[in-house]
Amino acid sequence: MLFSVLPTIQHPDVYARPIERPDIAVWSEYLRDQRVFEHTSWNLQSDSELEKYVWEVQSRTPDSLFRLAVACVHSNRLVGTFGFHTVFSEHCSAELAYDLAPTHWGRGIGTAGAQGFTRWAHQSAGVTRVQATVLQSNVRSRAVLEKSGFVQEGLLRSYRQVRGRPGDFWMYAHVEDHAGS
Repeated sequence: MLFSVLPTIQHPDVYARPIERPDIAVWSEYLRDQRVFEHTSWNLQSDSELEKYVWEVQSRTPDSLFRLAVACVHSNRLVGTFGFHTVFSEHCSAELAYDLAPTHWGRGIGTAGAQGFTRWAHQSAGVTRVQATVLQSNVRSRAVLEKSGFVQEGLLRSYRQVRGRPGDFWMYAHVEDHAGS
């Protein structure tokens, strides 16, 4: 995915920007919060594991990890992240990944982020299929995807290891409409 325009989030309280080194401590803190931890596959052992997400333009390749900060408009403080991992430029597909600090849950930020990043992937990055996998227990994330126009495709049993144990994940997808092409 090579691009000249970054994704945007249509929400009055937050915006998307590159992840910066000072964001790492804030991000790490809420990823360790039990309310976040129990519904994700993160297994963060140290803050240094998040350093690979700090934005460095010179290291970007089409199949790079791509993640941006979701920052508060008034304070510029990171309150979440959105991006893509498991990018397959050859197949025009990418997997959406996101997290949000519990202090910002229930405000529509997740839905606005999913919609903005998905729209950007289809319109600016040449991605036909945006998919997302969600731990079976993560009801809030499933609701975000469904509100964002994703379709549940099925349950992937023992799909990924979650802190050393097989986890069941729902597969969701948002496919670019090719009607009339």
